[in-house]
Amino acid sequence: LNMFERGNQKMVQLTIPEGLTLRETAELVAKQGYCSVQDFLEAGEDALLSFPVPMDVSSAEGYLYPDTYTIPAEADAQLIVEAMLARFQEIVGSLTDSSLSADSQWLYSRLILASIIEKEYKREAEAALIASVFENRLDCGMPLQSCATVAYVITEAQGKPHPKRIYYTDLKIDHPYNTYLYRGLPPGPICSPGKIALGAALNPAQTDFLYFVVRNPETGEHIFSSDLQSHEESKHDYISTYLN
Repeated sequence: LNMFERGNQKMVQLTIPEGLTLRETAELVAKQGYCSVQDFLEAGEDALLSFPVPMDVSSAEGYLYPDTYTIPAEADAQLIVEAMLARFQEIVGSLTDSSLSADSQWLYSRLILASIIEKEYKREAEAALIASVFENRLDCGMPLQSCATVAYVITEAQGKPHPKRIYYTDLKIDHPYNTYLYRGLPPGPICSPGKIALGAALNPAQTDFLYFVVRNPETGEHIFSSDLQSHEESKHDYISTYLN
């Protein structure tokens, strides 16, 4: 009787890691038995109707914040999506003074950039440096040339498994998300970024870097360059050390 009066519920934890696409998030939640993949995707679309997003945004891609949530054991798709959107607002509010509703278009562009950074960085200390490279490229009209966006095209548009390596033929896939072919930011986020990537996109480091390449694939460390010649030399060093 006391339990009924207090309205106690069995609570469980649901962990959503950083860097998942909307589809991958839906599949993870469905695998835990809370709802179907389609129910989750539809809940995301419905929730956006009352969420401060740009007028032309119809997908919850990028907005569902990755975190560990304590939820009722019988939670449904709507409850989970609403909790993730609320957490997204909370995190963004802690990182910027901008109003989510007043600057929704600008914040959406930052979210797109953060999703790319999420897929590119391995070491926290380099996230803001990677953000600066992309920011500098946007400012001078260079294409972003992010392999992460090409991987998104392969997995989400073409429905293929995530590639272990991006080939030159992949860079020629004609799709708006292919930042090797299309300048500027892609039309939308390519995953749900975490706090580190969001913070980097909102506050990029101030550098003159235009390039970066992996120095050590085991640690995820990169070498950053301001000119093409230095970049090519760094790329050659990586290839000769790890790919030959």
